[in-house]
Amino acid sequence: MLVTGASGGVGRFAVQLAARAGAHVIASVGSAARGEGLAEAGANEVLIGLDGLQRPVDVVIDSVGGPQLVAAWNLLSPGGSVQSVGWTSGEPAVFPPYATVGPAKSLTSFVIEGGVGADLAVLTELAAEGFLTVEIGWQGSWDRFDEASKALRGRRVSGKAVLAVASGELHAPVPSLQD
Repeated sequence: MLVTGASGGVGRFAVQLAARAGAHVIASVGSAARGEGLAEAGANEVLIGLDGLQRPVDVVIDSVGGPQLVAAWNLLSPGGSVQSVGWTSGEPAVFPPYATVGPAKSLTSFVIEGGVGADLAVLTELAAEGFLTVEIGWQGSWDRFDEASKALRGRRVSGKAVLAVASGELHAPVPSLQD
C-alpha cells in the first residue's frame, strides 16, 4: 500500500492504520525531514516522492494530487485502487492519452459527509489506547484560525493542527477560509 503525503495529518493516520491492519506500507513524502517518524509509525519504506518505486502496488491513498496522482496511478497493479483524499499540490493531474485504458483499476474521490461520529469515535479510542499516535504539528488559539489554515495549506505542518477554544467561545462564528 502506498500513502502519498504521508507526513501530513491524514497521511500519518493512513500509515498507522494500514500497518495496524497488516499492510506493507510505503510512505511517500516531499523531503527527508518530512519522513521523520514514519518508520516508527509503521511504514516499511519511506520514499521521497515516488523515485525508486518500480513495483506495482495494490492500493494508493493519495493526498497530494497533481502529477503525483498520475504517477501513483501508473504504479497500480491490475485491480488496484487509488483513493484520492486531498490535493495539497494544487496542480492539475493530467493523464496521458489511454493511461486509463487497460487492466481494470479504479480512482475514487473522497469527501467528508455527515455521519462520521462513529468513525471519529474509533480513531479517538485507538489514540486513547496508544494504538494511534496523533502528532501535533501546530497548536494555538481559535482566534489564530487563519494562521493555522495557511500553515496547513502551505504544507508547513507535519501532523495535526490543534485550535484551543476558550470557555465562552464555544458558540463563536467559524472563521472563513478565504486567503
